[in-house]
Amino acid sequence: MGDGQSQKAWLSATKKQLSVAYPGLTWDALASMLGVDTESFKAYRLPTTATGFSALPQCLKDAIASLLESSSSPASKPVEQAETSALLIPALAGMVVRKARASLIDGAMVAGISRLPGIPIGLNQEDRNAMALVSKACLSNGLPDHGAEIHELLWRCTLPFDHWLDIPEVRAAGLGRTNLIHGEDGIPTVEAEELAQKFTGLSAGLEEQLFLKFLELLRKQPTSIANEYYTRTREFVVRHPVCSSEELRKFGNEIHLQIWMLLNQEFYEPVPSAWEIDGTVPICAHCGNAMKKGKAGLVCRTTACAISNPATQGSTANASDILRANRGIRQYWIEPGLDEVRLFDTLKAMSFTVELYPDRDRVDIAIGEIGIDLKSYTSPETLGRKFKASIGGLAHYETKLLVIPDWILKATPSYIDRLKLAMDRKNILCLTVGQAIEYFKKRHADA
Repeated sequence: MGDGQSQKAWLSATKKQLSVAYPGLTWDALASMLGVDTESFKAYRLPTTATGFSALPQCLKDAIASLLESSSSPASKPVEQAETSALLIPALAGMVVRKARASLIDGAMVAGISRLPGIPIGLNQEDRNAMALVSKACLSNGLPDHGAEIHELLWRCTLPFDHWLDIPEVRAAGLGRTNLIHGEDGIPTVEAEELAQKFTGLSAGLEEQLFLKFLELLRKQPTSIANEYYTRTREFVVRHPVCSSEELRKFGNEIHLQIWMLLNQEFYEPVPSAWEIDGTVPICAHCGNAMKKGKAGLVCRTTACAISNPATQGSTANASDILRANRGIRQYWIEPGLDEVRLFDTLKAMSFTVELYPDRDRVDIAIGEIGIDLKSYTSPETLGRKFKASIGGLAHYETKLLVIPDWILKATPSYIDRLKLAMDRKNILCLTVGQAIEYFKKRHADA
């Protein structure tokens, strides 16, 4: 966009230029060429001051630039081939998040038929566009066509990209080890939601929708009480991936009745009898989650715990006597929460005045003017781009720490350097959990 030119004016000028190569081009057709749903594309064309305005993400700017370049050449590409590689991963991630919303929030099944008006089951045009982009990338790079069938494609998305879509675009973006769907729970990963920004057609993130009732209950309380309820509820759930009805009842005596009812009815669910091994469910000694059979014996069902700690059984329970957190809770609270409460407990033991999830998760941990966000992205480039665009709640703190689990650094030794390069910010200190503990040990000794 030129100096002083609004996004709306730039898009109008772009459409006018493209109409020379594509006569009769409509806004909906342009959105389809770019692989974006029409409602999201409308938000880009609003005046900057209008409610609902959205700034164009860089991947769309790159795609539009590519369209302009191709349309100005003597042999312009046909409309159906105008999609660019810059859209491949965001469009696929957007489809994954849309399918998750249909399944988790709306209770609709995933089917390969085309969606009809008034029927929530099936694939819409944006889904078809994403699948076509995958097929094109596969066939152009000599790979089997993994985009032809929706269930096959979604299963592939549970695997790291370098297992099934090892193409230059993926490698250049640093996404080789990234998967879009959590294999254990079948829910989008944090990378999927970040990559899907502006491609989902949803007005709110999946996490926000899953916790909507909880957040609505909190909004009815005074701010200080709402903040306390949020922290206590989230901490309880993180520390109790599985729990007995008695444990949940005792916590209910300490919390708002409606929040306890929500926990009892929607956050937790019965443990399936299939989780029993030799008649009981083994419980992990490290994080308190259930364990399952692995190739070499029992392993914890919390991925972060299984990677970070030796498999150690602490106790057993009958499946009928315990409850488990549902899969949305496991993905958004329990998986990242393992390292969050570990760091919180360590800092508290050092006699720091430490807050967990202050101000309803403004950051994960706060110590006075120090804000700490802990992120578990497998791709440092994806996380770096997220924080380059916005540092979120860290903006409220003088000292800003972005902390990465130690197990991620072990898997990717260059992670911190790549994260700093992608983030391009000098005011955020990037550390692993272990390094953060040493950082605060030094502060404590110097105090």
